[in-house]
Amino acid sequence: MQKDLGIIGLALSGGGSRAIAFHLGCLRALHQLGLLERVAVISTISGGSVIGAAYKAHQGSFEEFDATIQQLLRRGLSKAMARQLFGLLGLRIIGAWLITSTLALVLAAIRMVVTVVSWLVPIEIKVLNRLREIRSPVLRFASRTSLLEQALNTLIFRGVRLQELSAAGPDLVVNATELRTGSAFRFARRESGSWRLGRLVNNDVTLAHAVAASAAYPLFLPAFDEVHTFEKQGATSSQRINLTDGGVYDNLGLSNFWPGRSADVSLNVTKIDTIICCSAGYGLRQDPPSQFLLARMVSAINVTFDRAQNASIARLYELKEAGKIANFILPYLGQRDGQLVDPPADLVPREAAHIYPTNFNAMPQDWIDRLSRRGEQLTLLLAAQNLGYVRPQA
Repeated sequence: MQKDLGIIGLALSGGGSRAIAFHLGCLRALHQLGLLERVAVISTISGGSVIGAAYKAHQGSFEEFDATIQQLLRRGLSKAMARQLFGLLGLRIIGAWLITSTLALVLAAIRMVVTVVSWLVPIEIKVLNRLREIRSPVLRFASRTSLLEQALNTLIFRGVRLQELSAAGPDLVVNATELRTGSAFRFARRESGSWRLGRLVNNDVTLAHAVAASAAYPLFLPAFDEVHTFEKQGATSSQRINLTDGGVYDNLGLSNFWPGRSADVSLNVTKIDTIICCSAGYGLRQDPPSQFLLARMVSAINVTFDRAQNASIARLYELKEAGKIANFILPYLGQRDGQLVDPPADLVPREAAHIYPTNFNAMPQDWIDRLSRRGEQLTLLLAAQNLGYVRPQA
């Protein structure tokens, strides 16, 4: 029997092209069940932001959307990014790197001199801290992340801005992380910003920029370095911000749905009764031996991400048990197949799908089929078992 789902929130996790392919299958299943059009809010991270924003901006049929995403996966974003290097944008990136790197070296030398002098001559603590905290006033006006933004704009979004998105259908919330304040930075048609900083006074942001910020994985793509005017509690202020991958704060996109969020503090608040969280997470990760600093740091970051995701998943169960959400399902790429009840005979097994890397390279069609098929099968199975929704027979 179908349950009363109330207001539905759909979270699409990060995970590069692997997430895009897996989430395509999840969306395909929700479309078949008639649930996709009932979703009130889509909260997205990184690769999930690519497909979630593409779905929101798409104006044709779901079948056309499905074909468009498969084409995008076959082409990949990496080639489109590389092509941009040989134009004006590539020159701007080189110029920005030269300027910011030179200033960084000069300022590092100044801070070192100040430190040495402080060992010899007493300096007032406030003055010393100001000198040590000197940072370059020059914004990093172009970077490799600009290549991703341009590729997204060229291949998918065609210059569409957040405020141009249709008010019909689900609200889209694209999640990034603001590094200076350690807070979530949420982009949406209605409002964008962070609870620490406030709302953007001018929300004239392109969809490609929001998605690129959400997908700027810190080890490979620099954070956007920007200045914006914010409004908070009736006061406005100009703030310099650094925007990076939303997965740094929450790689599942669930923080936007937690009960108890107040519109007086948080942005884009909607009370959610049922959560559908599609996770193309870390699977059965086993890193190589970490003999060097960079390898150890990468493994340490991955462990931190993994534990944070596990904590969020555990919170879903706790909220359901406490009656603070009515229902949830978690189609998860790394789901242990032995725990599934009555899985289909042709289930794509976990071992055949979880190892695909989290990059934006071109994806072979057999991997697109494998990942999307697993997402579709798990979503159909869990929706039937936990929500009472079964795909109509043809």
